[in-house]
Amino acid sequence: MSQHDTGVKAVLSRMKRIYGVDKDAELARALDISPQTLSSWRQRSAVPYALCVECAKSKGASLDWLLYGEGPMMREEKALEDEADTAQPQSCADLRAQITKILEDLPRKDLEDILSESIHRKRLRTLEQRFENLQAQFFDTSQEAV
Repeated sequence: MSQHDTGVKAVLSRMKRIYGVDKDAELARALDISPQTLSSWRQRSAVPYALCVECAKSKGASLDWLLYGEGPMMREEKALEDEADTAQPQSCADLRAQITKILEDLPRKDLEDILSESIHRKRLRTLEQRFENLQAQFFDTSQEAV
């Protein structure tokens, strides 16, 4: 199966990835349809477009990826790619605004992880600065002794 395969088999395979399942029966359950319905789609070589749209919308997936295998799997990845390509922050204020915009849509767990990492980085920077200050004092003192 090529990455850009638009056949029913490929679309259903990508749907399985979106839902994190391996088998047709699991996908049918995830979609709240009968396994026979899924089988009939394979036989007719057609998956309802409206279902594809709903799947992509509810899971945050890219419809281009689901239908055509093109681009990133998830919409947020595309949005981040687009932002990275077009909007390099010009100032700290621009950077803060970009970060705030991204943070608004993150779930609590991700925000907690970001906070924890930020606190960790701040501690490291403080330790690095203290080390540099001690190093500078040491070398200043050594130079005076010579």
